[in-house]
Amino acid sequence: MKKLLTLLCVALCLGNVHALLTNNLNLTTDNQVQDDKTAKPQKRQWLPGEVKDTAQMNREAQARMRRDYTSSINLLSRSYGDSIVLRWAPDDYVTWKFLCKVGVDIVRYDVEESVSDTLCRNLKPSTLEQFRNAYSEEDSLAGMAMGTLYNQDALRPDQTKEPEGEVTSLFEIYQEQQMSFGVAVFVSELRPDLADRLQMRFADRNVKKGKRYEYRIIPSEPDPTGHIMVYETSTGEIVNEKYRPEPYDVEIGDSVNSIRGVRLWWTRKNYSSYEIERRREGETAWTRINKHPYVVLMPEQEHMDCFFNDENLAPGAYEYRILAHDPFGDLTEPSQTHTVVIPDRIAPRAPQLTWINIDRPKEDDPSAEVWADIHFEKDTMEADLEGIDLLYYHERITQGEWRSLLDGQLINPTDTVCRINVTNIPTGMICAAAVDTEGNYGYSIPQLLRVSDMRPPAAPQGLKAETSLENGTITLTWNPVEEDDIAYYEVAFANDTTHKFLVLNEGKLRDTVYIDTVALDVNQKYIYYKVRAIDYSTNIGEYSEVLPVIRPSSIPPSVAHLDSAYVDGKGVYMRWIAGNDEQMAYHKVYRRLVSEKEWTLIRLCDADSVKLAGDVIELKDHPKENSYGQYAYAVESFNYSHVSSGLSMQYLTRFTGDPVFKLPIKLSGYYDKDKKMTKLAWEADKLPEGKDWYFCIWRKGAQDDRFMFLLSAEPDERDFSDRLLQAGENAEYFIQIQMEDGRESEPSNTITVSAPADKPIPADNGKKK
Repeated sequence: MKKLLTLLCVALCLGNVHALLTNNLNLTTDNQVQDDKTAKPQKRQWLPGEVKDTAQMNREAQARMRRDYTSSINLLSRSYGDSIVLRWAPDDYVTWKFLCKVGVDIVRYDVEESVSDTLCRNLKPSTLEQFRNAYSEEDSLAGMAMGTLYNQDALRPDQTKEPEGEVTSLFEIYQEQQMSFGVAVFVSELRPDLADRLQMRFADRNVKKGKRYEYRIIPSEPDPTGHIMVYETSTGEIVNEKYRPEPYDVEIGDSVNSIRGVRLWWTRKNYSSYEIERRREGETAWTRINKHPYVVLMPEQEHMDCFFNDENLAPGAYEYRILAHDPFGDLTEPSQTHTVVIPDRIAPRAPQLTWINIDRPKEDDPSAEVWADIHFEKDTMEADLEGIDLLYYHERITQGEWRSLLDGQLINPTDTVCRINVTNIPTGMICAAAVDTEGNYGYSIPQLLRVSDMRPPAAPQGLKAETSLENGTITLTWNPVEEDDIAYYEVAFANDTTHKFLVLNEGKLRDTVYIDTVALDVNQKYIYYKVRAIDYSTNIGEYSEVLPVIRPSSIPPSVAHLDSAYVDGKGVYMRWIAGNDEQMAYHKVYRRLVSEKEWTLIRLCDADSVKLAGDVIELKDHPKENSYGQYAYAVESFNYSHVSSGLSMQYLTRFTGDPVFKLPIKLSGYYDKDKKMTKLAWEADKLPEGKDWYFCIWRKGAQDDRFMFLLSAEPDERDFSDRLLQAGENAEYFIQIQMEDGRESEPSNTITVSAPADKPIPADNGKKK
């Protein structure tokens, strides 16, 4: 019993006491009553004979509270209709031992009658003799309760593991004291009779149903040393009604931990001990499956879930529920039921493989199908036997697992032979397994399945390459062949499709990547590759399609040179001769003004197209007209590794464009008789940019044999007045744009303007007859 006491104390002193002190069951302290604005003000109820003039005593008590040890009594209450039960516990071991020594007084206050009664004085725990007379030695909980009060083997300072006087030795004594106090609280929760004898419970049976009461617990005597101050505690107002327990709201779960066992778990909520009940699904009676109340024994599990193992269960569905012991010794209502299904995990008796026959209908055809006749027998037919499965094992093919050869189908339990196609599997291990309705397998002793593979693998697909000029490598990749028995690959190359292909790789290439290093100073365009697969039975497959790969080359290509060139008003015409290198890939044609640094790409030419044109690059360029600067042209050639030939010799030329350009101008005009002048106006849809041009007005009078320049107008002018036209004369006009670089637009339309002749003067000079 001493050993059991020690185990329980470890948990209770650090964890379970907290459940009582913080339980959500009508816990009320003096401070809580004062904070409740709706609560009735508390009046001090004096015990008979108590001195009321205690001003000096209160001052002394307050002084002790400031400098000495203070504690309080945690009080719970519950009404049952015919009684009201009080449950209490102090804060710690020191206060508990003090109250056990001096006792407590319990005062009841009738709220409706405003009457106080002292129910008991000097309530103390039972003596050792009273305990022994009331309980037998087999009552372990009663023995634990006695041990907390009258343990003769309590640890003394000279019995600690640490040297006497050390701080650690004091802490060791403190721990044992707290454990003893925790056990007292724990047994009080489980047994109301022990709570009464430990002075932690009181039942008031002299109460009336429906009436309201208040209770106070007061230490019977003050501490004679003056160093311990224990607050009195009040319950607050209690209505004496019948107690209705609430269901234990808790989350329950499970996990199957053995063939016929389940590990049940539930969350901890405010309680220290529990009861677990079970029944078969469909039954009505519950069975308690724990012999003693379930208690969490380890301090570190205080805030963790609870676990309980239920073993030796037959397959089927079970329901579980949890009940908890509360501080008053009552059991809560049961929790919601939790259903657990225990599956059938007993495998049927295994069959026995008796004979394996390999059948090749066409021995001379390697691609023909191969069959295996598997013979087996089973001497026991279980009631839940569903069928026979054939399982195959190969470290490479099945990735180290046993896999079915029947594609999810099962052989009838009464059959003794099965014919399966083994064309695509190599030699491996095979076994027969009996399968029941719950999916349990009973395996036979494995045997060797010898299958000679004579089928060559398929040709690899998806061969492609990536080249690198930096290190002169060609990286080949291809798709894995779908067959499961590919042992390795071989990569072959040739410099021409008419040459013999040579195997490149040394050793067995098991990956689908191969890196070939080639010379960078070879003036050859292509290198050719192909790949094939070899299986574990040394069958050699067909080669893939030949892949031509452009070799990486560090040799600069030949530099292009200018063959001929000329310039007219329409553009610049050039003919370049390019190199005929095998590695030639493309050409770039550039242009720039000589006064500028940056080149402009004006043409990108594919080398194959240039070769088809006789290695000639013919080019016509129409740059922006520029009369003051020269244009430079050059060609740069590149091979397939983007190595440049460098710029060719530059061709320099000027391009001023066509001296006469088209720009539609519409001219109109008339003669103003009043002002005796010609009015001209013009318009144009699109004019040159900038201010380096002007309008020119041309005129041909009656005495002129050709058009004569009359004057110029600014770009923003659109009209003109001519006073040269005399009465009775005609004049023709047109207009054009003149650029400062000498170019001019085509003339506008020509218009003719006539000035009317003056009227003749009469002979009488206008005199009247």
